[in-house]
Order: sequence, then structure tokens, then C-alpha cells
Amino acid sequence: MNIKHLMAITFIAMTLTACGGDKGTDSQSDSVKARQNLMQDWRGANDIMKGMMENPATFDAATFKEQANFINDSNQAMWSHFADANAKGKSQDAVWTDAQGFADKKDAFMTASANLAVQADTAKTAADVEQAFGAMAENCGSCHKAYKQ
Repeated sequence: MNIKHLMAITFIAMTLTACGGDKGTDSQSDSVKARQNLMQDWRGANDIMKGMMENPATFDAATFKEQANFINDSNQAMWSHFADANAKGKSQDAVWTDAQGFADKKDAFMTASANLAVQADTAKTAADVEQAFGAMAENCGSCHKAYKQ
């Protein structure tokens, strides 16, 4: 799905030196599937939070915090699945050929999701997390625009 655009800096070196294999190998398809599954989970969490942002009367601080923390806490798991340049899925080649640009987008997303989790920790209303949620969503989308097919 739309999860092929985020990679950890810690994996840039591995990406640049990754050993190639057939695109259909299990480990490569496992990486793509793992990214897709986690992105679907992130999309679900995002949809819950977005619904509260669009209808502030439905804001539930505990649920919002749980969803924000889930995204933030699972960041490293996502980026580890971009180590293999042969496991492209629907990612553009630029994920690997522009590894620094991709890492910069990843870092911006991680910063935004961490900030959202911090803000959600004490939020009582949707207004308390509105700016942080917007920044997280914007960073997510900008990476997809640049690195997803």
C-alpha cells in the first residue's frame, strides 16, 4: 500500500550495500508485506484521530493518546523494513537512490509523531493536539508524494 516511503537512517548504509536477490524472495516480500501491514495499522490509528479532529465533540483523550503512542512507538519497526532495496513493493526507486532525502523525510515524520505523542499525553481537547496532529499528517503525506508510486 502507501507505506513504502519511510526508512531509518540506521539502515541507509545497509541499503546502499544491500545484497541483491530475486525480487520474489520470501524475505523481500516479507519486508513489503510487513510495511503494508504496519501502514494499514497506522492508517487506522490516523483515521481515529482524524475523526476526533474533524468532530471535536467526539474527542476522547485516552483513545487519542493510545493511537498517537501506537504510531510513535512503532516507528522503528516501520523503517527497518526498508533495508532491502530489492523489496520495493510500490515504493519508488528514489527511496534507495535518494537515501538521504528519504531519511530526512523519515526523521521529520518521527519528530512530528513524537511531538504528537507528547502533546496527546496531556491533551484534554482536540484543540490541544490540533497543530501537532496536522504536522504529523503533513509529514506522512509529503513522504508519500515523494517516494510512493
